[in-house]
Formats: sequence, C-alpha cells, structure tokens
Amino acid sequence: MENEERKAAPGPTEVELAYMPTSADMTEALSARTSPTARGRLPLIAGLISAAVLVVLLMLAAPGAVLAAVAATGLCTVLGSLVGGWANQRHRARQLTTYARSQGGYTMRADDDGIHATTAVAETTIPWASFWHCIETANLFVLVIDDTVGGMAVLPKRGLRDGADADGLRAVVARHVTPVSPAGQRAGQRSRTM
Repeated sequence: MENEERKAAPGPTEVELAYMPTSADMTEALSARTSPTARGRLPLIAGLISAAVLVVLLMLAAPGAVLAAVAATGLCTVLGSLVGGWANQRHRARQLTTYARSQGGYTMRADDDGIHATTAVAETTIPWASFWHCIETANLFVLVIDDTVGGMAVLPKRGLRDGADADGLRAVVARHVTPVSPAGQRAGQRSRTM
C-alpha cells in the first residue's frame, strides 16, 4: 500500500493504552526483534567449525583421543553458545523490565502525530517517522526505532482502553508504519515509511 493510501485507510484516529510493563512483555518483544536465523547463527558456526576440524583430523589419521577431545570441545562450544544466548536474552529482558517499571505505569496514545507516552516521571511524543517498522505478536505491537535493545516502543494489547481493540490499534499503526512478521524480519532490515 502506498503511503498516501495507507494514511487515508479507515479506522479510529486514536487509540489509548494503559499498563504496567512486565517481564513477559519485554521477553516477547526482544524475541520478536531477533530473527530465528540470528538466534541460531553462533551455535551453527561453532558446530560447522567443529565438524570441519574433525574431518581434517580424520583425514590426517589423528589418534582417537585427539578426535574425542575435539568432538567434546565442539559439543561444549555449541551447547555453551545456546545456553549463553538464552541467558543473555533473559538478562536483557530483566534489565528492560527493571527500567520500564521504574518509570511507573504507562499511558500510551497512538494518533496521527505518533506515539504519546506518559509515565510518572516523563512525557514524550515519538513521531511516526522515527519508527522503522512494526512487529505484531500474539500479545504486543512492537514499534522498532533502531537496532539497539531499547530502541522500541512496546504496546501490549492487554492495555487497550475505552473499548478499543487490537484491530483499532492495528489500523492506526498500519496507516503510518510498515508491518513485518517476527520471522520475516532480517537483521539490519529497515522497512521505514516516510
């Protein structure tokens, strides 16, 4: 849909949400932003390097003890990268949750000017041109600003107020920001609508 058609699309002119951020929100938002390819890249690389080293050692007729040591090292590297990636994702979600909750309850309003955020300590407006794209998950709309961990606006569907529904929020967001699927997002992709 062209930009002008998108902005003229029917739907509500504004939608309001009120919520307290949760760890589940942040975990889901971070997961949506991280493509499955990126999550599996390090373990795959570690496994391929280990397999290549094993093949070379087999071709050189290395002793069995050397082969076992290389195989064990490769397995530990693959498992370590999987567990490390999981632990890092949980740590990032915990940090974001701690920061977000320190701001108090959130009241967010999406209208044709952008996203207006009000908390106990701050009030700001983020214009639509700041967002690269929107990722909708089962429970959230994640509006991506940049590639940093905190570079997003998280809009939980459970926070919709005054009879608003996810379809109304989807219509407001879709008029201004290109939607992408969590699995369809590529690292560094910039699907920005001007």
